[in-house]
Amino acid sequence: MKYFSDTERGALPRTNNEIPYNVWCGLTAYIQKLIDTGYFGEQFPELCPDGQGCCGTDEKGFSLALKAEILGVEYPFITENEDPDDWMAKKAPFTPNYLDILDLVQFCYMNVSKPTLGQFHSFFGHHHITSFDRSTGQAEFLDKIDTMFSRNGVAYQLQADGQITRVLNSSLGSVTGQVNKTLDQELNDLIAIANMKICNADVQVRYDALKELWDAFERIKTVFNPSQSKKQSMTQLLDACTSDKEFRVQLESEATALTTIGNSFF
Repeated sequence: MKYFSDTERGALPRTNNEIPYNVWCGLTAYIQKLIDTGYFGEQFPELCPDGQGCCGTDEKGFSLALKAEILGVEYPFITENEDPDDWMAKKAPFTPNYLDILDLVQFCYMNVSKPTLGQFHSFFGHHHITSFDRSTGQAEFLDKIDTMFSRNGVAYQLQADGQITRVLNSSLGSVTGQVNKTLDQELNDLIAIANMKICNADVQVRYDALKELWDAFERIKTVFNPSQSKKQSMTQLLDACTSDKEFRVQLESEATALTTIGNSFF
């Protein structure tokens, strides 16, 4: 379903690098619902005491597996500060690091399966689960996560293979998707590495992408005519870019500004 506000005003730009508190609350509520309805029972089965197979999710098994793989998130989930020694922070909003939350999303995606309920066991008040459908469970999970993230402008997207990618704005996406190869392999490699890193969820990796782009920009200054100085080679390169004098002035102004920014701020 598409919300009416998205139709009227368009979807929010997905530029939020952090996971907001409301998304963390919604995410934990959704995962708890899946736990309660047996969606993690294939990987963490709660067994019927009468020996009649799986009847739900073993929450302890889920919790221990989560603790072993996702160091920054524990189950049962915490959405409020529960430090008994900090009375001022008690019941204040609590949100884990965004990287830990994204790891949690991946952990759940890789372990979720839609259960098929069978006979109701009246003595214990539960249904027995006759089978699991992993592909359907994962599709439902992916769709729900994408709705929460897109509605809140979160700049990450869960893919069908379980990986999380960063959502690029349209301008940056068009640039990274249409890079032509040059005759200089070192320059090609620098740009390829930058394109890969700029999509990473980790801000430090994206920072590294800028450094790769800076190295590529410096490399460009030499590849047009390696026998000349950077300034002479760059002048010839800009001359070859356009015959429009006004546009040529703009290109040189931008190249000079980029050089100044790189030299001043690394």
